[in-house]
Amino acid sequence: MSPTDHHAELPTGIRAHYLKWSGREDAPAVVLNHATGFLARQWQPVAERLAGDHTAYAPDTRGHGDTDKPPPEGGNYHWSRFVEDLRGWLDGLALSDVPFVGHSAGAASGLYLAAERPKYFTRIIAIEPIVMPGGYHPDESRRDEMSEGARRRRAVFDSPADAFTHYRARSLFELWPDEALRLYVEHGTFQREDGRLQLKCPGEIEGEIFANSASLDIWESLPRIKAPVLVIRGQHTEDFLGLIAESVAARIPNGRLETVPDAGHLAPMERPDAIAGLIRDFLA
Repeated sequence: MSPTDHHAELPTGIRAHYLKWSGREDAPAVVLNHATGFLARQWQPVAERLAGDHTAYAPDTRGHGDTDKPPPEGGNYHWSRFVEDLRGWLDGLALSDVPFVGHSAGAASGLYLAAERPKYFTRIIAIEPIVMPGGYHPDESRRDEMSEGARRRRAVFDSPADAFTHYRARSLFELWPDEALRLYVEHGTFQREDGRLQLKCPGEIEGEIFANSASLDIWESLPRIKAPVLVIRGQHTEDFLGLIAESVAARIPNGRLETVPDAGHLAPMERPDAIAGLIRDFLA
C-alpha cells in the first residue's frame, strides 16, 4: 500500500510534509512520529501492517524529509520547536483523541505534548524515547561526539546502489531488512543537478538536534501524562537507552515496558512486524 503525500502550513511558519496510509473508510486515525535523521516514509512497513484497522498519518519533522529546513542557528532546533510543530500539525488536521506512536526524539515530543495537552492522545506508544532522567547530567563529550559525527556524515552518493552499499556495510543498519534500507535510500535522498544523490536531512541540522537533546525538560512532565503509555525498547539497544526506557515507563502513572527481541534502538525499521504487533495489541 502506497501512502498519499500532503502538505500543511503550520503556525510556526513551517510548511510540513506528511503521509497518509488510508485504511477502511471508517478506520480510526493513528499518528506516527519518526526519529532524528530519518523521515515519515520509514514508517511504511509498520503503517502497512496497521492499515487494515487504522488510517496512519506520519509527518516529516522540521529539517527532515520534504518538510521545510530552517537554518541550524537561532534556536530553530530546540526540542520545544518540535513540540510546537506537532501541536500545530495536529490542530490543522483536526486530530485529537487519537493514539500516538513515536520513536526516539519523535516519542519525546509526543510525551511532552501529552503531559501539557491531554486532549490530543488516547494512548501512546513510545519507542526508546530520548528523555533525560531527573538529576542526570548528560555526558557532554558523548553528546558532542554524536553531534559532530552527524555533521561529518557522508551526504552525497553516486547512485542508489552506491548509497545502499554504503549503508549496508555500517553497523547501525546491520539489522535492517533490505526493504527498510531501500525506503531510506529512495525517499531519504534527492537527486542533485549533477545527477548524484544527497541526503534530505543535512548533517548540520541533525547535529544541531543532537546537540539540543537536553534542551527540554521532559522528565518532569512525565507524571502528568494521563493516557496509558507503552514504552518499547530493543533487546540489543545501548545500556543507557534501555535504562531510559525502563525509567520512563516507571515514572508515567499508567506506563509499562515491553522489549522487542533481536532489535536495537532502530526497532521500527529492524522489526516492523513486532512493532506493529505490539501497537495493534496495545490499541485493542
